Amino acid sequence: MVSNTSSMSGIDYPSDLALLKQVFDRVCAEAGISVSSMQAERLSVSVMALFSDGEFDETVLHERLKLDARSLPRTGSV
Repeated sequence: MVSNTSSMSGIDYPSDLALLKQVFDRVCAEAGISVSSMQAERLSVSVMALFSDGEFDETVLHERLKLDARSLPRTGSV
């Protein structure tokens, strides 16, 4: 279950981190982004920022991160 309260970082519990990782991994896989790429690094910052801003819903996080993934510049083969 995701916490509705947050610390300064926005993450309080291991389940919060697990949710963010799940959404991040799913979007990377769907977009064909290597998790070790610069694009993935940018997505990780985006998902953390969304969560820190109070977005706790998995579906909304997924949709917003997909939009971010589409706007990333493609470098080489991913």
